[in-house]
Amino acid sequence: MELLHQPGDAIAQRYQIVDILGQGGIGITYEAIDLQSSQRVALKELSLRRMTDWKVLELFDREAKTLSGLNYPCIPRYLDYFQVDTPHDRRFYLVQELAEGRSLSSLVESGWHTNETEVRRLAEQILEILIYLQEFTPPVIHRDIKPQNIIRREDGQVFLVDFGAVQNTITQGSTVIGTYGYMAPEQFRGQAYPATDLYGLGTTLLFLLTHQFPADLPQYRLKIDFRSLVEISPEFGDWLETMLEPIPEDRFSSAKHALANLRGEHTSTIQKRRQPAGSRIGLKNTLGRLVVEIPPAGWRFQNVSWLGFALIWSGFLFFWTAGAIAVGAYVFFPLLSIPFWIVGLGMLGGILFSVAGQTRLEIDRVKYFRLQWKLFWFSYEVKGKTADIDRIELSSNYEVNDKPVMACTLVEGLRSHRFGAWLAPSEKEWLVNEISTFLRKPLP
Repeated sequence: MELLHQPGDAIAQRYQIVDILGQGGIGITYEAIDLQSSQRVALKELSLRRMTDWKVLELFDREAKTLSGLNYPCIPRYLDYFQVDTPHDRRFYLVQELAEGRSLSSLVESGWHTNETEVRRLAEQILEILIYLQEFTPPVIHRDIKPQNIIRREDGQVFLVDFGAVQNTITQGSTVIGTYGYMAPEQFRGQAYPATDLYGLGTTLLFLLTHQFPADLPQYRLKIDFRSLVEISPEFGDWLETMLEPIPEDRFSSAKHALANLRGEHTSTIQKRRQPAGSRIGLKNTLGRLVVEIPPAGWRFQNVSWLGFALIWSGFLFFWTAGAIAVGAYVFFPLLSIPFWIVGLGMLGGILFSVAGQTRLEIDRVKYFRLQWKLFWFSYEVKGKTADIDRIELSSNYEVNDKPVMACTLVEGLRSHRFGAWLAPSEKEWLVNEISTFLRKPLP
């Protein structure tokens, strides 16, 4: 794009051009000096003659109106908005304070390297800015978080600039706004939410850690697969994966939520739910991994009553089958009792497991799940991909005394994995809710 102004030019007899700061899709930004105050400013220009879409003017006007209502130390302050008419053109100008420092993109291009500690510190600063923006009603959505739009001062302070793509409402339109590689998938559909800016921040942090364009990184199931490319802690990796979820509902719900998790202040609904009093279920939830351990129930009244029923059932079957054989009944007649024996032995085995058996469920949100049952020196387990889990629910496949016995059921395609049938009803409901929330699967 040809420059409309050269260093030394004066705009509106007040702003003298010093240098060019950058060129974007909707204008050119210059460094200038306010001749009245001697202040260094950033002056963004839009030429009406060069416009190819009226949407550009709408965005430019929206940027000016939005910035005029913002007051935050890490967002360059709005100063002026005016137009200048010439015989062949009308030009619009937006003036802001000049953010001191260099863009993250420029720093990386010059060989700047950072580490997890510095990246965390930078992420916290940007999230605090986004928290401020998201507290407006409706929230202000930047829609173009990328290394070029984050300025870092020598002391480490950062500034968020270029609100040319800003949106101050939840959109469901058709206009694609953002920068390829850093824009969230929903932006390709013309949509934007508070979580949209979190994806942009996630890709920006990934660029700092890898020095690679995010779109060039490998992908797995539509997600950027970065683990093998960076040296960061598992906890920070989990947090970054959540920021980079392709579906906005799978990311943190807000910048405030993301910052709390980054700082270890887990405020999600998982931590707020109360486990039933007296429950001995062990549940450990980190950002990307859930481990549930169900200890043996021991002898309880419920187990004793079930045992009594199972013994009566099995005893009756024993005498009935033995009597049929003793009187010389046809072979197929005793064979009719086999299904009932299976039920009886199944009840006895289930009661024994509830008394002395242990259950462990481990779910990695991205990769796999594993469900293991262990009784004395015997153990059995099933494995599968977390992505194949359809839902977690309470269901029953048999009855005792005409009452269905409910169990936690992990539904994986055509397979169903039941566990915890002997738990108290309140424990089952709590556990199913915990697992469902972690998987981000709605309850049926």
